[in-house]
Amino acid sequence: MAATTSLLAYDIRVSLMHIQPEIWRLIRVPADIRMDRLHDVLQIALGWTDSHLHQFHVIDAKGGTKAYVGRPDPDFEGRTSTQDETKRLLKNFLAKPGNRIGYEYDFGDSWRHEIKLTAVHAQSVRLSTPLCMEGARACPPEDCGGVPGFEHVLAASTNPKRVVKDLVEWLGDYDPTAFDLAAVNRVLARQRV
Repeated sequence: MAATTSLLAYDIRVSLMHIQPEIWRLIRVPADIRMDRLHDVLQIALGWTDSHLHQFHVIDAKGGTKAYVGRPDPDFEGRTSTQDETKRLLKNFLAKPGNRIGYEYDFGDSWRHEIKLTAVHAQSVRLSTPLCMEGARACPPEDCGGVPGFEHVLAASTNPKRVVKDLVEWLGDYDPTAFDLAAVNRVLARQRV
């Protein structure tokens, strides 16, 4: 007997786009996770602080956005087609390995991520907490100015002599190569999905 979709777990690979070396995470979540809860998982796994707006992009066959999923704004009702993320499930958008959607965080800095389904696992019990299995590099500091600002941050972290004192102080102990898998999973273990 085939597993019901409520007993499927998805491995999703989340990559921050337009940044090299790549910043990425491999995360296991239930296939029926609500999109608002997936947002919470992404914030934790990637290291963002959830201080900005976000939305998911449903991608069409040509790679363009065909729909948005997020928090509908009543002020823009009728002008956008944002689906309510509290009423949509990840399995509505990803069904087989290779399927992908987009995730945008902070509309000012416009951090775009690709979420790609890499594997589907049948479970005997529904996965109740997400798990980060692998990853690399720290996410950019919040409000650093998008990709161009982050490139400036990277220059500062590798050659502080070239950068003004204020930027070095603002960065504090930021290390772009850091990723603490155990610390991420300690926080994710408190997330019920």
